[in-house]
Amino acid sequence: MKEIASSWVEISKRSLHNNLESFRSILRPHSVLTAILKSNAYGHSIETMAKLCIEAGVSRIGVNSIEEAILIREIDSKITVLIMGEIQNPEKQKDALADPNFWIVFSRPETAKTLSSLNPSPKLHLKVDTGMGRLGSHGQALKDALTELKEAGIALDGICTHFASTEDVLEHKYSLMQIQKFEEAVSHAQSFGYKNLIRHTCASASTMLFSHAHYEMVRIGISLYGLWPSMQTRLSLNLTGNKNFQLSPVLSWKTRIAHIQNHPADSYIGYGSTFQTSYPTKVAVVPVGYYEGLDRKLSSNGDMLVHGKRARIIGRICMNMTMLDVTHIPGADVGSVVTIIGQDGEESVTADDVADRTHTINYEITTRISESIPRIVVD
Repeated sequence: MKEIASSWVEISKRSLHNNLESFRSILRPHSVLTAILKSNAYGHSIETMAKLCIEAGVSRIGVNSIEEAILIREIDSKITVLIMGEIQNPEKQKDALADPNFWIVFSRPETAKTLSSLNPSPKLHLKVDTGMGRLGSHGQALKDALTELKEAGIALDGICTHFASTEDVLEHKYSLMQIQKFEEAVSHAQSFGYKNLIRHTCASASTMLFSHAHYEMVRIGISLYGLWPSMQTRLSLNLTGNKNFQLSPVLSWKTRIAHIQNHPADSYIGYGSTFQTSYPTKVAVVPVGYYEGLDRKLSSNGDMLVHGKRARIIGRICMNMTMLDVTHIPGADVGSVVTIIGQDGEESVTADDVADRTHTINYEITTRISESIPRIVVD
């Protein structure tokens, strides 16, 4: 596959196993890890990651949509699949949703009524808004929803919420307030007769930081792939005294040099003539551009790795090509492997490095890598 693809993504089985073990080491007893594989597994390939996670003993997988849930079901006919995105038209998707091992998060009672009528019916998890201001309900609206569910005779299997700002701060007053509001919501549900609910609040950062909020289940997303939710999360974890928690990036993105040109000083490179050489320059062209998911803001503002050395991106990133300065890299030639994200020798370009250069977050860097690019499992 490497020989025919213009670029490829390598998925490290060993790194995934290491990350799972890191989280299992901090989970409270009876809390189950759910691997979140939504959005093409954050760019890592939902099919590839599902197979690797199941092989590694993961018993629950989380996705955003019914379409993603169906992909998981094609891989494993019985594994529990948590569907976290709002179901838009449950009436039109009854056949697909009728699965007892689908756990479906819902915000609106009318959605629950449709889902509970299916045979077999999926398990229903009520979304509570504790401060995210997105899905779910709170206050009187939550009480009204519980009343409607109870009067309709709808069974609940779970209750959940989502933290708004754990990743963004070192002081977690708001997140702790959300935990308190969630526990109040659970008490409200219990007062309506909903007992023994599966409670879940924690994503990656909150799983690391709030062990008392692990409840029956945690939802591990970005850090399953070896990426920190933020620098603040990493610093917060260090402040708690837990400095041994380790993550290893699962993804590397690679290509090969497709063309070499030697240009004299004062030559212009690329669209708009935005880059001019100041010395005789050996330029390598790689067959990856913004269509493949390489952010155009890296134009003359990023690096790739060739033979263990940094090669500066020069000129504007094109739709399917990018130019590199390889003047200083002996042996750089057509066919040489180029690391776009990953490690080569002592040098590395991380998703966080790219995110810093493009003023975004590591989540966006990996999820934007085109699904058409092959994912290859290594080690």
